[in-house]
Amino acid sequence: MSERMPRPRRRADGAAFAGLAGLGVLTALALAACTIAPDEPGAGTAFVTPAPPSGSPSPGGGALPSEPGATAADVAFIEAMVMHHEQAVELAELAATRASDDELADLASRMRVTQSAEAEAMRSWLERRRTRDGGSTDHDHDVAMRGEISRSTLDRAADLDGPAFDELFLAAMVPHHLGAVEMAEARLAEAGDSAVARWARAIATAQALEVDRMLELEARLAGSGP
Repeated sequence: MSERMPRPRRRADGAAFAGLAGLGVLTALALAACTIAPDEPGAGTAFVTPAPPSGSPSPGGGALPSEPGATAADVAFIEAMVMHHEQAVELAELAATRASDDELADLASRMRVTQSAEAEAMRSWLERRRTRDGGSTDHDHDVAMRGEISRSTLDRAADLDGPAFDELFLAAMVPHHLGAVEMAEARLAEAGDSAVARWARAIATAQALEVDRMLELEARLAGSGP
């Protein structure tokens, strides 16, 4: 049976998306994993990241086990998500020295740490599968990388700082995250490795919550403008 994660809903004015409904928050809590403790910096504005799938350690090491039931859809999803995460990490790394808003810089730092670890785990999963399958990387199932950040946008971000960087970061990262949610939902609609499905579910939930956080930042920054 296919699964769909709760997603941010578009605001009435079509400019952005509203906050997750209570069901989305309950889903995140049910996944039982917060990467921020009450006494950590930034705890006043909680940042929730669901735990990796069972059998995969928390961000910082290890990888998702490659199960015999993995399909071409699983491989294509993981390959596309690695590239997707790499784009987010590249943009988030720039925020450390270019963002003017402390809350945005903190959020970007957490994105960088989490998605770097996830991308590394996914690369390990792919490598083990290729080794097990005799080095073959062929598959006939393509996954579009939705919400892609263009090379020109990343290059422009590297030349900006202050409020101009903050504006570009949010304008690029919100649709990028929404693209990841769509990719994860598409994977959950198909059969395959249950561990990959758990990974997709965690990504969809975490990134939908981050979209809400970014939209709140966007609204606050817009309200504090000249």
